[in-house]
Amino acid sequence: MNSTLTGAVAIYLAQVRAELSDLPPGELEDVLEDVSGHLTEVAAEFEHEPTTMDLQERLGTPREYADELRTAAGYPPRTQPVADREAGRKALRWGLIAATVGPFFVAVGIFAWSHEETLFFGVLGFGVLFAAAYLGVRSLRGHDPQIVLETPRGAKGAEAVRGLVDQIPPNVRRELVTIGQPVWWVARGAIGGGGFFALFGAGAVTVVGALAGAAVSIWIGRKTQQDARWLWYVVPLNVVAAVAVPAFLAAAYMGASFGFLNGYDDYRSTPASAYQVGLVLNGTPIDNIYPFDAQGKQVPVRLYDQNGSPISLQKQDCATYFANANATSNSFPLPVMIDDGSSMEPQTCKNSDKASFSPPPAPATTITPSTTPSTTPSASTTPTARPSVTLTVQPTR
Repeated sequence: MNSTLTGAVAIYLAQVRAELSDLPPGELEDVLEDVSGHLTEVAAEFEHEPTTMDLQERLGTPREYADELRTAAGYPPRTQPVADREAGRKALRWGLIAATVGPFFVAVGIFAWSHEETLFFGVLGFGVLFAAAYLGVRSLRGHDPQIVLETPRGAKGAEAVRGLVDQIPPNVRRELVTIGQPVWWVARGAIGGGGFFALFGAGAVTVVGALAGAAVSIWIGRKTQQDARWLWYVVPLNVVAAVAVPAFLAAAYMGASFGFLNGYDDYRSTPASAYQVGLVLNGTPIDNIYPFDAQGKQVPVRLYDQNGSPISLQKQDCATYFANANATSNSFPLPVMIDDGSSMEPQTCKNSDKASFSPPPAPATTITPSTTPSTTPSASTTPTARPSVTLTVQPTR
């Protein structure tokens, strides 16, 4: 067999060899020598280096080409042993698990709400993917991966895929192979490499990881063309990339971050540890609250939210300051240290909970005389509705 053939021609010849592997060794080499010369002549007829699709359009699939050779040379049809069919079914089963279950968990991790969930589902998904792919390759038991397509389910799936491919115009198919395939190799590798380092929080080397991932992806793509067993790993990874690449592009376009980039940037996915204790009103932090009653008298209160949780602020009194503590309280007003210019010592420090301002007058009330005659003058006082003030409580970052 001519060993100088390269690219799609060499791949096509290797697939034909696999289809004729049941022939006696001596006769097989003679047949392949003739096939090699024929393929060289066919390749020379193209103005560019032919692709696998070009050869199949001209000569048919490797199996069809091999069947024609068998008929022309008078060889009997190939019969697949029962053991081969069983190996093909097992390999296909593990391949389907690798291409569905593994990518499913990875996708859950991609759109997770926290970095911890992203890490868990990402590791689980890739673990299932590579384990199932490894078992699929082991199930081949050294047979050519082509035996998968000879199983009923494999043949049906290949026929469905072939039907979809046939719907694409030949010139578009050629462009997808010659241009689209290398672009896809680079895209999936860059997203995979960069996403891996981002998954573990190593943002500083994400760009380096993306470049390394692209190089590895190209190498794997070329390796798959030479050894079809790599498909058990490449196909599931392509499924993952088909989900991750659009997600990254959408994140870049919308200015958002998905779970695999250390969580969303909005409040829904920010870890609880990133929040600070405090209140914000119209974007301004609140350090203290001074409650007043309707008569303008300052009164002590305790504040709670709608769930009964205390609304607390940092203490600012002398004891907290000199104890270097980080205490909070929901009793208002909070005592604060008085800066009177004296030396700040524990024994001389003073607190005050008096407001440094006077509240505006309370809303006026309207007195309405009673309409019922009475010997004793009486009046019904109906206060007007007070304007409501909404205090928005939200944690600050």
